[in-house]
Amino acid sequence: GSKEHTCGVACLLRILEDEGIDEFQSISVHDWNTGKMVDARNAAYSIGSRVIPDMIPNFIAFETTEAAEAFKAKKGGEVVDFNKAMQLITPRGQTVPFRLQTAVTTGKGSFGMGMGFSYLRRDRIKLGSDSRDPAKFIRDRPQQPRAPRKAESYGQSIFVNYGITDRLAVLMNLPYFERQTGQYNKNLTTGAITTTGADAAGLGDLDLRLRYNLWRSTIQDKWVTMIATTTLPTGKFNKEAISSPALQPGTGAPSFGGGLLFSYSWRDLWFHSSATYIARLENDDDYQYGNEVGAGVAVHYTPTYNYMFGVELTVADVEKNEYQGVKVGNTGGTRAIVNFVADWRFLTALGGNFTLRASFGLPMYEDLNHQTIGSREQVQLGGGYFGNLALNYATRFPFIEE
Repeated sequence: GSKEHTCGVACLLRILEDEGIDEFQSISVHDWNTGKMVDARNAAYSIGSRVIPDMIPNFIAFETTEAAEAFKAKKGGEVVDFNKAMQLITPRGQTVPFRLQTAVTTGKGSFGMGMGFSYLRRDRIKLGSDSRDPAKFIRDRPQQPRAPRKAESYGQSIFVNYGITDRLAVLMNLPYFERQTGQYNKNLTTGAITTTGADAAGLGDLDLRLRYNLWRSTIQDKWVTMIATTTLPTGKFNKEAISSPALQPGTGAPSFGGGLLFSYSWRDLWFHSSATYIARLENDDDYQYGNEVGAGVAVHYTPTYNYMFGVELTVADVEKNEYQGVKVGNTGGTRAIVNFVADWRFLTALGGNFTLRASFGLPMYEDLNHQTIGSREQVQLGGGYFGNLALNYATRFPFIEE
């Protein structure tokens, strides 16, 4: 026969769940105290202690129940037998949403890095919640001198996350954008309509996020976590394009935010939710992007350890931007976005996992601000769609929080 080694008890339990216990002639685990190899079906297990030796949930094996109870007295958690451990195990110790953050913190020394690619397109004029085709919009308005036609953004990013402690984690993300806009222009005398375009490229603002786990259940299926965010103005804000926020790679000023996250695991499903607020400062060119209130929910299905499929819904209400203390009428509003997501853990190597992640999303509802000046409208673009693709590597350095 053949032998199969796993990186920890949780991994072993997942393999048994996927392939069936009867497929193995023997199943063994190492006793935490002595290192002795013992029959996994006769061992006792700690879960939810202050020690995370490998992954979430933090199952630790002991030869006897007495040894497990003694460990519990020192490090907390609960003691379960093999059958209960098999009932508690889920295909994934966590899933990672795209447009909101998970409340799960995976332990001191957990490390991830990767690169992402994104595309966004907006091609419908929004008068509040009313959607119009840009060409028809300018054609049907004799005194409308111009109207936006479309906006596109191509993005690349690098990101790194790290578990500072078992409860505190940091994420850093640095994007680069290539943005293009198109516009219709009308000769008000002849009615002739022409098109023009503009583009810009550059680094975006550096995104920093700290998550601190406030509470987690003993069996680690429920998590409540606080998040604090900031962006640093590494991206350029071009004053010459001050009337075109869609072309700006950066905001030119820091932002600060915070909120609460909740995650819950039930069988093959993960549920995530968030509520956040972001305050944005005025930049040196007297321009200030609007503050934002956001909320989101996500449902992820994990049929096996290697696959995840899900849907995410996020809502953001953004205040109007300001220039020299005056509200910019055709900025801000409310957007509700639905996002279909999936990931595939396709390789285990270099002491960790490589995962390919993808998403596709589009607006479910938009109510965007516009401004009427006489017979003319200053409007925003909405509609369209977006997509993301990311390659991620995750591992854990051998630190144990004692």
